[in-house]
Amino acid sequence: MFSAWNRRDWPPEERAAAELQGFAVDKTFFSSLKGILLETELVFGIILVSVFAYDAFKIYRTEMAPRATQGNQQ
Repeated sequence: MFSAWNRRDWPPEERAAAELQGFAVDKTFFSSLKGILLETELVFGIILVSVFAYDAFKIYRTEMAPRATQGNQQ
C-alpha cells in the first residue's frame, strides 16, 4: 500500500515505467524458436480466417442471395 503512495510522488516518466513494468516485451522471446513459431502461427491464423470469411461471403452471394433474373422468369 505504501508503494502506491510513493508512486504518486514520482515524476510522470518514472510513474509510467513503474505501472508498465509487468507488461514489458521480452525481445529475446521473439527471436527464439518458440517466438518465431508463435508469430508464424498468428500470421497463418489471420490468413486462414480471411480465406474462410471470403469463402463464406462468396457462398452466401452465389447461393443464398436472391437473384433478379429468377424473379423475371417466373
